Amino acid sequence: METATRDNEKITYVREVAGRLSFECDIFYHEATGKTTEDAEKALGLDSKYIIKCLLLKSKKDEYVGAIIRGSDRLDFKILEAVSGCKGLRLAKEEDIREQLGFEIGGVPAVIFSEKKIPTYVDTRVVSLEYVVGSGGTPFHGMKFKPSQLIDKLSYKPNNISIRSD
Repeated sequence: METATRDNEKITYVREVAGRLSFECDIFYHEATGKTTEDAEKALGLDSKYIIKCLLLKSKKDEYVGAIIRGSDRLDFKILEAVSGCKGLRLAKEEDIREQLGFEIGGVPAVIFSEKKIPTYVDTRVVSLEYVVGSGGTPFHGMKFKPSQLIDKLSYKPNNISIRSD
């Protein structure tokens, strides 16, 4: 029951943040975990190009940067370092993600980077899609939305930051 209460608190928080930012989205529950892109594909019955990964990165100087890419793609660290000005970027550790964002791996919602004032870059292949699904705050909750809002409402920076899978 403790986990269900914590999950409900996280979903409520994500809905509040989205509301404050005028970010239109649909947050929904799914039975199977969506912790990885492959898990999310199975849980949602969607092609991985419509599933996004919300990544937190940490530089050598302990600066944080957010990156949002398609689930089917990989992050290009060199390009992200060049556009962000942060050197020595690596994926943040699980404890850093919990501490900085308040969520676990597989549960990071796209709106949280704006809420936490973390500079964030979104891959142009994400922005070009009609809709995407990312985490709604837990690995068992999805958030469906129009990705153009990431730029229009959250002021994330569009750039070609991924290594393409197709």
